[in-house]
Amino acid sequence: MGRIGAIVRKEFILLARDRILMALMLIMPLVQLVLLGAVISSEMKNIPAVVCDLDRSELSRSIPRRLSGSGYFNVIAVETGESAASHYLDRGLATVAVVIPLGFSSHIHSGARTGIQLLLDGQDSNTATLAAGYITGILETFIQERMSDPSVSLPEGAVPAFFIPDIRIRYNPDLKQKDFMVPGIVVMLLTMITALISAMGLVREREIGTLEQLLVAPVKKQELLIGKIIPFAAIGFIELAISLVFAKLWYQIPIRGNIGLYILIVAVYLFTTLGIGLLVSTIAHTQQQAMFITIFLLIFMMIMSGFIFPLENMPKNMRWLASLNPMSFMVRVTRDLFIKGAGFRHLYRQGVVLAVFGITVFSVAVFRFRKRMS
Repeated sequence: MGRIGAIVRKEFILLARDRILMALMLIMPLVQLVLLGAVISSEMKNIPAVVCDLDRSELSRSIPRRLSGSGYFNVIAVETGESAASHYLDRGLATVAVVIPLGFSSHIHSGARTGIQLLLDGQDSNTATLAAGYITGILETFIQERMSDPSVSLPEGAVPAFFIPDIRIRYNPDLKQKDFMVPGIVVMLLTMITALISAMGLVREREIGTLEQLLVAPVKKQELLIGKIIPFAAIGFIELAISLVFAKLWYQIPIRGNIGLYILIVAVYLFTTLGIGLLVSTIAHTQQQAMFITIFLLIFMMIMSGFIFPLENMPKNMRWLASLNPMSFMVRVTRDLFIKGAGFRHLYRQGVVLAVFGITVFSVAVFRFRKRMS
């Protein structure tokens, strides 16, 4: 028992001396509890919606206020043209578009049947199904309350079923969940592999002493860095090719957008993931530390990316935090390009944001790397 106790004490001493590992062991569970506790919820809230009011009556103008007041929907705009619905849905600005037809108010007050068109972004089948149910229930309750108003006079024998929703699902009419999840998995794998191999590969070079040998070789530091990074980027593109082929052939995922444009955006995104790996390699002293730090960052990026949990359902401060996560923009680009067939005019804003992230992260990582090697 004495010998076992000595070994136990030795292991605790080694753990205590590894400050980076100890910090991660203490901080990682707390961060995960905070994030998961705030993000995970089965109830949908703040679903972005646009209302196209073709009737422009007092009754139709009260519908956006009713939707916003429910807490389930965030009405981002009220338009007077039906074509505006496609604008908001195509660009991912809204998940649902409510089109109120001309004559809606007069039909309601005369007791005639009337319908409201609901256009839903079907990428996320769960969100689309819940949104359709929420909005149908809200509008039915609203119209029933309106009909019970003593000031509203109905003709004798009026049909009680006043509201008939016309629900149309766009982009994913069959509501296949795999069409929503697989593009996110492609981004997750790309992020995880490139960040891990670049972080651990460079730290491994330092551990076995070959990095110091390269530093005294007749090569410049920037040449050394470029030579180390290019293979990691190549592995990222190989991983991307395998993922795309498997997603297309095995899962039958539609890739409706321009694949060349997607590869260009991926190349921009790799500056961020490889930069993260390079930055981790300047902090960690061992491969174990590099792996723990990278996994910690990847868990945060995955949770706050909208890959599993919708960003709209998060608290406001968490949505702000998610806006600092480059993976959330890449997930959105991948889903829009695969499922919607989005082109450059739809994706250039996300591309610019990813370029800013990439330049910033990679520049800081290169500065730290050169400083560490000097």
